[in-house]
Order: sequence, then structure tokens, then C-alpha cells
Amino acid sequence: MAKKTWRQVSRNEKMAMAQYVIDSPPETPLSAEHAASFLGVSTATLQKMRCEDTNGITFTKIGRQVIYYKRDLETYLAS
Repeated sequence: MAKKTWRQVSRNEKMAMAQYVIDSPPETPLSAEHAASFLGVSTATLQKMRCEDTNGITFTKIGRQVIYYKRDLETYLAS
């Protein structure tokens, strides 16, 4: 089964992902999808921020996978 695009993810699924992030400890590694739902932006917006925004959210790449940490998302929201 093919992976869903961000537009195909339902509002309930996005809310469930955001709640997962809220309930997680600060050192939890998160996918771009979880980070996007927590921040209320699209995954495309996160990708653009990674490429263009030098003061954006700290992230880590493991191979081709992008990882965000909850503590970094909270720091970004507080700034």
C-alpha cells in the first residue's frame, strides 16, 4: 500500500498525531508528519523551512529520513 500524501491524511489522523507529540517526553524523536501536525503546518512547509530558513527548527537526518525532537519543536514555538 502506498504512503498517503499529506492532503490524504484526515483531520482526525492529524489530531491524533498532534496528541501523540503533546503526550510524549521532550527527547522523543518524531517524523516530519508528527512535527507538522503538532505545529499546524504541512509537511511541504517543513521541507521548505529545512531548505530555506537558517533560523528554522533543528532537525537530524538519518539517511533520507528527517527526525525532529519535541524539545526543538517547543523551542521553535517559544521563539
